[in-house]
Amino acid sequence: MLRRRGIAAFLALAALLAAGPGALAQQQGASPPPADSPGRSVPPIVVDTPPPNGDAVLPVLTLDQDTLYLRSQWGQRVQDELEQRGREIAAENDRLADQFSAEEQQLTALRQTLPPDEFRQRADEFDKRVVEVRRARDAAARELQAEADEERQAFFRAALPVLAALMRERGAVVVLDQRAIFVAAQAIDVTELLIERMDREVGPGPLDEPAESEAPDPATPGEAPAEAPAEAPAEAPGEGGPQPEAPDTPEAAEQ
Repeated sequence: MLRRRGIAAFLALAALLAAGPGALAQQQGASPPPADSPGRSVPPIVVDTPPPNGDAVLPVLTLDQDTLYLRSQWGQRVQDELEQRGREIAAENDRLADQFSAEEQQLTALRQTLPPDEFRQRADEFDKRVVEVRRARDAAARELQAEADEERQAFFRAALPVLAALMRERGAVVVLDQRAIFVAAQAIDVTELLIERMDREVGPGPLDEPAESEAPDPATPGEAPAEAPAEAPAEAPGEGGPQPEAPDTPEAAEQ
């Protein structure tokens, strides 16, 4: 029974990963609330208003965080990478599931010919391998979801300076998420504008690439040994021990 439950769980994990990263988020999070639930996210009512005259001050701005991230170059890059990784993990899970199913069938066929003790030992070893592999594949799925969360957080950290500059231009004092708004004017929505600026100023990310360019900089101090020969000539005057008294020589010449 343990073998069948282990393989069944393993096959369920493979099917989950084949569905893509979105299924992982649903698996780890709570089930979506019903339509009439107060916690359900409802898009705000957008009211068409005349555009402001000139550079009017708009103290309140709104944006759609999900749209901002998913439609940006950064978010699209992350989605492509996650889908590729998810397909690779799912393919490996399928391979392992097929392998374990074949081994289970072979083990079941040997049950009639093997002594009970030997069969039980082989069955226990097989169960342990299934459990270990399932834990490893679960860890791979969790790692994939963690990378997705880290990328999203890094994106919004990078967006803060861009959003702050936009707030200064508009004279805004607050930016609200559209999910927290019931009615809003279209003029205060800066989602599309922020997407354009993020693509232009930040691009697809990630921002850890400059760390590689800084790597050669610490190597330049490694040339310090080249300065050692520069100190060697300084020691040359010191070789003539009496030479420190040279300042007295001009005085003797004046006398």
